[in-house]
Amino acid sequence: MKPFLATFLGLIATFAATSGLVALTHVLFPIPAELMTGDEVNIELIPTVSYVGVALAHGLGLLIGLLVARSIDKMTIYPLYILAGFFLLGTVANLYAIPHPLWFAIADIGIMLIIGFFVIFATHRRIQN
Repeated sequence: MKPFLATFLGLIATFAATSGLVALTHVLFPIPAELMTGDEVNIELIPTVSYVGVALAHGLGLLIGLLVARSIDKMTIYPLYILAGFFLLGTVANLYAIPHPLWFAIADIGIMLIIGFFVIFATHRRIQN
């Protein structure tokens, strides 16, 4: 039961943290209104700082979710794999569905892979000891 609860609450924490941090990024670094044309945003004209804020929000959201899952179930690593894999898959789908600059896609996926690797690696070492 603990692995399921850790996975479920980790997913909720990840989505809540990521949504809140992305919203905060848009408040701190708003997209200028003149870039909006109808229902679409001219992606190539969005300021770089907005992209950086979103990539960091994705990484911090994943970190928060992984730490929540790890705090609930300290003896199983599977919830962390499921959570990291699910979030990575969602990010790849988003990058595929909405055009982004290549550097953002690389940075976004890279940040998540690094955070996921280190949290899972540290948890795996702690479980073995």
